[in-house]
Amino acid sequence: MRVLDSRRLRGANLQTREPAAVAEVTLDQGESTKAALDAWRRHVRRMAGALGWSSHADGVVARPFPGGVAFALPAPVDVLLDATEVNEWAIERASAALRGNGGGEDDFEAARARFEEQIAAHGNPALLVLREEARRRDIPFLWDDDHVTLGMARRSRTFEISALPAPGDVDWTGLGRIPVALVTGTNGKTTTTRLVARMVELDGRVPGNTSTDGIVVDGHVVQEGDWTGAEAARVVLRDPRVDVAILETARGGILRRGLAVDACDAALVTNVASDHFGEFGVYDLATMARAKAVVGTVVRSWGRVVLNGDDPQLVALIPSFEARVVLFSMASDAPAGHEALVVRDGAFVRVTPAGATTLARVDESPLTFGGAARHNVANCLAAAGLAWALGISDQAVSSALRTFGRDAEDNPGRGQVVELRSGVRVLLDFGHNPAGMRDLFALARSLVRAGGAILCVHTQPGDRTDVDMTALAREIAAASPRFVALWESEEYRRGREPGEIAATLGRALVAAGVSHDAMGVAEGEVAAVARALSVARRGDVVVVAPHIEREAVRASLGSV
Repeated sequence: MRVLDSRRLRGANLQTREPAAVAEVTLDQGESTKAALDAWRRHVRRMAGALGWSSHADGVVARPFPGGVAFALPAPVDVLLDATEVNEWAIERASAALRGNGGGEDDFEAARARFEEQIAAHGNPALLVLREEARRRDIPFLWDDDHVTLGMARRSRTFEISALPAPGDVDWTGLGRIPVALVTGTNGKTTTTRLVARMVELDGRVPGNTSTDGIVVDGHVVQEGDWTGAEAARVVLRDPRVDVAILETARGGILRRGLAVDACDAALVTNVASDHFGEFGVYDLATMARAKAVVGTVVRSWGRVVLNGDDPQLVALIPSFEARVVLFSMASDAPAGHEALVVRDGAFVRVTPAGATTLARVDESPLTFGGAARHNVANCLAAAGLAWALGISDQAVSSALRTFGRDAEDNPGRGQVVELRSGVRVLLDFGHNPAGMRDLFALARSLVRAGGAILCVHTQPGDRTDVDMTALAREIAAASPRFVALWESEEYRRGREPGEIAATLGRALVAAGVSHDAMGVAEGEVAAVARALSVARRGDVVVVAPHIEREAVRASLGSV
């Protein structure tokens, strides 16, 4: 066996509901998955028991995947780093046993002595005592290497982890939870999160939200960049201004670190598509769906999990949630037995046992481009369902549906159309996978004027496989673009050689039917946009996705 990755999971994750140490390993040729599991369990449980972690050892989990296994060891939160070493030791001993060299008692005793010394040096009993008291009182407990927060946002208090109070010295008055929603899915997360934040704002409350574009509190950017993991969630949940938190929670964050919260009021999974396969032992759509659905496992029993009712992978997971499930669907009828958000007679309608409530007409929503942006029709349904789960008023939901997206700054870089003096339209979006690009090209076709055509500006991050790039290229080719400008940058190469991304995409495009003469290559997004615009004609639509260099591209378009 060979360890691919070993790390701490601070919260609920694909393997466990509790903090744990996890390691993904590959199996050598001829090694049996069952034999590896049995050997690892034997060694890890023995060592955990010797270290006083018997209650945790009962919860060890092994998740096989093609060619390997993910081994998870739940452990005390103050020594999770040490637990990763215990897990790695057990994997090493298991591997040796499979080779016929299991080691002796001396090996075990030496390892136990080493681990006991580490745990004594790193342990923080005050952290464990405070966490247990918070759990007894049902008070949220947020922690990282530097701070501990009791409660959430306006109902919270934060302490240095090196100077924690005894439970009896804490003023527990006023500490508690705020409404929290977790948002995940392959596409539509950022748009939906922003839209729900607007609904919260129109309901007279202060929203805090995270997304791939940054952390925003009360409409003001706190941090720019890709903030979709547990660290971003803690920033929002420690801000005393926040009344309601809407936290975009990406697949990578769930798999890499686990969730930041132990419980929430609502969760949304927008959709699941083939994307990022091969990372953290996720190789198929069903496992990806389960990874994303982790957000629904922490929704309290009286809360709601909002799922895409048109996605069979998500529908199959309905029985796995304790909370009620709300479905959103592009169909006009509510799925049998479920509360739902649907499109009926051209309107967004919520259907419950009590009846149907019309929230707004589809063609009133700026996001939907009169219904042409079907992916945003779905996003509006999802947002309306999540807002309902959070207790947001129908008036606020309806108002947001009718107004959000009217201003370019409402949803920058997502379905944003720029009209140029030349009569060319530029469609800016973060579309970066086949499903997202398919939706984007459908919108682009509705924007093309008489005699016009689609042009495309595109790249891919270098950590995507050649198979991923080929699938994306096929989707671009299916849109019959008159010209494709490919670009790459040093930041986006992610281990690839200069020119390799453009070359890989170019070969795939040619194989899919795009002519060599209909392609160009540029260094950077701004140069690629300029290259496409140099051949664009009146009536054309230039699709720029993924749109990364936002300010620079906007400045360049302002001069066209």
